[in-house]
Amino acid sequence: MKAIAIVGKKKTGKTTMGLALVKKLTGKGYKVGVLKHSHHGFDGTEGADTEEYKKISSCVAAYSPSESFVSWNRERTVQDLVPLMDVDVIVMEGGNKVGWLPRIIMVREDNDDKEFFPELALKQIPACTPDNPPSEELLDELVELVEEKGFILPGLNCKACGRDYCMDFVADIVAGKARVSGCQAMKTQMSVTCNGAELGFNPFVADMLSAGITAMLKQLKGYVPGDIEIKIKN
Repeated sequence: MKAIAIVGKKKTGKTTMGLALVKKLTGKGYKVGVLKHSHHGFDGTEGADTEEYKKISSCVAAYSPSESFVSWNRERTVQDLVPLMDVDVIVMEGGNKVGWLPRIIMVREDNDDKEFFPELALKQIPACTPDNPPSEELLDELVELVEEKGFILPGLNCKACGRDYCMDFVADIVAGKARVSGCQAMKTQMSVTCNGAELGFNPFVADMLSAGITAMLKQLKGYVPGDIEIKIKN
Protein backbone atom coordinates (compact mmCIF):
# COMPACT_ATOMS: atom_id res chain seq x y z
CA MET A 1 0.00 0.00 0.00
CA LYS A 2 1.31 3.44 -0.93
CA ALA A 3 0.54 6.37 1.36
CA ILE A 4 1.36 10.04 1.86
CA ALA A 5 0.34 12.78 4.28
CA ILE A 6 -0.38 16.43 3.49
CA VAL A 7 0.35 18.64 6.50
CA GLY A 8 0.58 22.34 7.25
CA LYS A 9 -0.95 25.12 9.29
CA LYS A 10 -4.63 26.03 8.99
CA LYS A 11 -5.65 27.67 5.69
CA THR A 12 -2.53 26.56 3.84
CA GLY A 13 -4.54 24.66 1.22
CA LYS A 14 -4.23 21.13 2.59
CA THR A 15 -7.73 20.16 1.51
CA THR A 16 -7.35 21.83 -1.88
CA MET A 17 -4.15 19.88 -2.50
CA GLY A 18 -5.67 16.70 -1.11
CA LEU A 19 -8.72 16.87 -3.37
CA ALA A 20 -6.56 17.56 -6.41
CA LEU A 21 -4.22 14.69 -5.59
CA VAL A 22 -7.07 12.24 -4.97
CA LYS A 23 -8.64 13.21 -8.31
CA LYS A 24 -5.33 12.70 -10.11
CA LEU A 25 -4.65 9.32 -8.51
CA THR A 26 -8.24 8.19 -9.12
CA GLY A 27 -7.90 9.25 -12.75
CA LYS A 28 -4.89 6.96 -13.09
CA GLY A 29 -7.01 4.01 -11.98
CA TYR A 30 -6.05 3.84 -8.31
CA LYS A 31 -8.60 3.13 -5.59
CA VAL A 32 -7.88 5.96 -3.18
CA GLY A 33 -8.80 6.08 0.48
CA VAL A 34 -8.73 9.30 2.46
CA LEU A 35 -7.81 9.55 6.14
CA LYS A 36 -8.68 12.93 7.61
CA HIS A 37 -7.95 14.32 11.07
CA SER A 38 -9.57 17.30 12.71
CA HIS A 39 -8.93 18.87 16.09
CA HIS A 40 -12.47 20.26 16.18
CA GLY A 41 -14.84 17.58 14.85
CA PHE A 42 -16.60 17.46 11.49
CA ASP A 43 -19.21 20.21 11.51
CA GLY A 44 -18.99 23.29 9.34
CA THR A 45 -15.98 23.56 7.05
CA GLU A 46 -14.45 20.26 8.14
CA GLY A 47 -17.72 18.47 7.41
CA ALA A 48 -17.99 20.11 3.99
CA ASP A 49 -14.42 19.10 3.16
CA THR A 50 -15.14 15.51 4.16
CA GLU A 51 -18.22 15.45 1.93
CA GLU A 52 -16.08 16.61 -1.00
CA TYR A 53 -13.63 13.77 -0.38
CA LYS A 54 -16.53 11.29 -0.29
CA LYS A 55 -17.50 12.29 -3.84
CA ILE A 56 -14.18 11.32 -5.40
CA SER A 57 -12.57 8.65 -3.20
CA SER A 58 -13.27 4.98 -2.57
CA CYS A 59 -13.29 5.35 1.20
CA VAL A 60 -13.08 8.17 3.75
CA ALA A 61 -12.05 7.60 7.35
CA ALA A 62 -12.06 10.53 9.74
CA TYR A 63 -11.13 10.97 13.37
CA SER A 64 -11.17 13.73 15.94
CA PRO A 65 -11.25 14.03 19.74
CA SER A 66 -15.05 13.87 19.63
CA GLU A 67 -15.83 11.34 16.86
CA SER A 68 -14.47 8.90 14.30
CA PHE A 69 -16.15 7.31 11.30
CA VAL A 70 -15.59 5.43 8.05
CA SER A 71 -17.56 6.00 4.86
CA TRP A 72 -17.35 3.86 1.72
CA ASN A 73 -18.66 4.84 -1.70
CA ARG A 74 -20.22 1.43 -2.21
CA GLU A 75 -22.31 -1.05 -0.29
CA ARG A 76 -20.53 -3.14 2.31
CA THR A 77 -21.99 -6.22 3.94
CA VAL A 78 -23.23 -6.42 7.49
CA GLN A 79 -20.39 -8.88 8.14
CA ASP A 80 -17.89 -6.18 7.07
CA LEU A 81 -19.37 -3.54 9.32
CA VAL A 82 -20.18 -5.37 12.55
CA PRO A 83 -16.50 -6.09 13.49
CA LEU A 84 -15.82 -2.33 13.29
CA MET A 85 -18.50 -1.58 15.88
CA ASP A 86 -17.19 -1.78 19.44
CA VAL A 87 -20.63 -1.98 21.06
CA ASP A 88 -22.79 -4.18 23.28
CA VAL A 89 -26.01 -3.82 21.29
CA ILE A 90 -26.62 -3.18 17.60
CA VAL A 91 -29.84 -1.52 16.47
CA MET A 92 -30.22 -1.78 12.71
CA GLU A 93 -32.60 0.51 10.87
CA GLY A 94 -33.81 -0.94 7.58
CA GLY A 95 -32.16 -3.93 5.96
CA ASN A 96 -35.36 -5.84 5.24
CA LYS A 97 -33.49 -8.65 3.45
CA VAL A 98 -30.85 -9.07 6.14
CA GLY A 99 -32.20 -12.19 7.82
CA TRP A 100 -29.45 -12.83 10.35
CA LEU A 101 -31.05 -11.09 13.32
CA PRO A 102 -34.57 -10.78 14.70
CA ARG A 103 -36.60 -7.66 13.99
CA ILE A 104 -39.35 -5.32 15.08
CA ILE A 105 -41.85 -4.52 12.32
CA MET A 106 -43.53 -1.13 12.21
CA VAL A 107 -46.96 -1.55 10.58
CA ARG A 108 -49.63 0.83 9.35
CA GLU A 109 -53.35 0.28 9.74
CA ASP A 110 -53.46 -1.97 6.65
CA ASN A 111 -51.14 -4.48 8.40
CA ASP A 112 -48.52 -4.23 5.65
CA ASP A 113 -46.14 -6.76 7.19
CA LYS A 114 -45.97 -9.56 4.61
CA GLU A 115 -42.96 -8.25 2.68
CA PHE A 116 -41.03 -7.77 5.92
CA PHE A 117 -40.79 -11.46 6.86
CA PRO A 118 -43.04 -11.50 9.93
CA GLU A 119 -41.63 -14.91 10.88
CA LEU A 120 -38.48 -13.05 11.99
CA ALA A 121 -40.36 -10.54 14.16
CA LEU A 122 -40.15 -10.43 17.92
CA LYS A 123 -42.96 -7.89 17.85
CA GLN A 124 -45.08 -5.86 15.45
CA ILE A 125 -46.03 -2.39 16.59
CA PRO A 126 -48.08 0.45 15.09
CA ALA A 127 -46.24 3.07 13.07
CA CYS A 128 -45.29 6.19 15.03
CA THR A 129 -44.46 9.79 14.20
CA PRO A 130 -42.69 12.67 15.98
CA ASP A 131 -46.15 13.91 16.95
CA ASN A 132 -47.20 10.44 18.12
CA PRO A 133 -44.04 8.87 19.59
CA PRO A 134 -43.86 5.42 21.21
CA SER A 135 -44.88 5.30 24.85
CA GLU A 136 -42.41 4.75 27.66
CA GLU A 137 -44.15 1.46 28.44
CA LEU A 138 -43.60 0.23 24.88
CA LEU A 139 -39.96 1.31 24.91
CA ASP A 140 -39.40 -0.52 28.20
CA GLU A 141 -40.94 -3.63 26.64
CA LEU A 142 -38.71 -3.39 23.56
CA VAL A 143 -35.60 -2.94 25.69
CA GLU A 144 -36.51 -6.11 27.55
CA LEU A 145 -37.02 -7.95 24.26
CA VAL A 146 -33.59 -6.84 23.04
CA GLU A 147 -31.94 -7.92 26.29
CA GLU A 148 -33.61 -11.33 26.36
CA LYS A 149 -33.97 -12.25 22.69
CA GLY A 150 -31.64 -10.07 20.66
CA PHE A 151 -28.83 -11.76 18.68
CA ILE A 152 -27.03 -11.70 15.35
CA LEU A 153 -25.74 -14.69 13.37
CA PRO A 154 -22.64 -14.67 11.12
CA GLY A 155 -24.86 -14.77 8.03
CA LEU A 156 -22.74 -17.33 6.20
CA ASN A 157 -25.59 -19.54 4.96
CA CYS A 158 -23.24 -22.47 5.55
CA LYS A 159 -26.12 -24.98 6.01
CA ALA A 160 -24.30 -26.61 8.95
CA CYS A 161 -27.41 -26.12 11.12
CA GLY A 162 -29.51 -28.11 8.67
CA ARG A 163 -31.20 -25.10 7.07
CA ASP A 164 -30.40 -23.67 3.66
CA TYR A 165 -30.32 -20.09 4.89
CA CYS A 166 -29.57 -18.26 8.15
CA MET A 167 -32.98 -16.59 7.78
CA ASP A 168 -34.68 -19.97 8.22
CA PHE A 169 -32.67 -20.58 11.38
CA VAL A 170 -33.55 -17.16 12.78
CA ALA A 171 -37.24 -17.88 12.13
CA ASP A 172 -36.94 -21.12 14.09
CA ILE A 173 -35.19 -19.33 16.97
CA VAL A 174 -37.91 -16.68 17.09
CA ALA A 175 -40.56 -19.44 17.05
CA GLY A 176 -38.85 -21.24 19.94
CA LYS A 177 -37.91 -24.23 17.77
CA ALA A 178 -34.14 -23.63 17.97
CA ARG A 179 -31.51 -21.85 20.04
CA VAL A 180 -28.77 -19.46 18.99
CA SER A 181 -26.28 -21.98 20.34
CA GLY A 182 -27.33 -24.28 17.52
CA CYS A 183 -25.42 -22.13 15.01
CA GLN A 184 -22.49 -24.35 14.08
CA ALA A 185 -20.50 -21.44 12.62
CA MET A 186 -20.38 -19.86 16.09
CA LYS A 187 -19.01 -22.90 17.91
CA THR A 188 -16.27 -24.37 15.78
CA GLN A 189 -12.94 -25.45 17.27
CA MET A 190 -11.52 -22.15 16.10
CA SER A 191 -12.74 -18.68 17.04
CA VAL A 192 -11.42 -15.32 15.95
CA THR A 193 -12.36 -11.97 17.40
CA CYS A 194 -11.71 -8.61 15.77
CA ASN A 195 -11.87 -5.60 18.10
CA GLY A 196 -13.90 -7.72 20.50
CA ALA A 197 -16.48 -8.92 17.93
CA GLU A 198 -16.38 -12.62 17.07
CA LEU A 199 -16.13 -13.37 13.37
CA GLY A 200 -18.29 -16.09 11.86
CA PHE A 201 -16.63 -19.08 10.20
CA ASN A 202 -17.98 -21.65 7.85
CA PRO A 203 -17.24 -24.82 9.89
CA PHE A 204 -15.27 -26.35 7.02
CA VAL A 205 -13.09 -23.24 6.68
CA ALA A 206 -12.60 -23.08 10.45
CA ASP A 207 -11.52 -26.71 10.60
CA MET A 208 -9.10 -26.22 7.71
CA LEU A 209 -7.53 -23.12 9.30
CA SER A 210 -7.37 -24.76 12.71
CA ALA A 211 -5.69 -27.88 11.33
CA GLY A 212 -3.20 -25.84 9.29
CA ILE A 213 -2.18 -23.55 12.15
CA THR A 214 -1.91 -26.48 14.56
CA ALA A 215 0.28 -28.40 12.11
CA MET A 216 2.67 -25.44 11.84
CA LEU A 217 2.80 -24.89 15.60
CA LYS A 218 3.66 -28.56 16.16
CA GLN A 219 7.03 -27.84 14.53
CA LEU A 220 7.91 -25.30 17.22
CA LYS A 221 9.82 -26.15 20.36
CA GLY A 222 7.57 -26.08 23.41
CA TYR A 223 4.38 -27.09 21.63
CA VAL A 224 2.09 -29.41 23.57
CA PRO A 225 -1.49 -30.44 22.74
CA GLY A 226 -4.16 -28.21 24.26
CA ASP A 227 -6.01 -24.97 23.71
CA ILE A 228 -4.07 -22.48 21.59
CA GLU A 229 -4.45 -18.72 21.90
CA ILE A 230 -2.96 -16.36 19.34
CA LYS A 231 -3.27 -12.59 19.63
CA ILE A 232 -2.43 -10.31 16.74
CA LYS A 233 -2.22 -6.55 17.26
CA ASN A 234 -3.14 -5.12 13.89
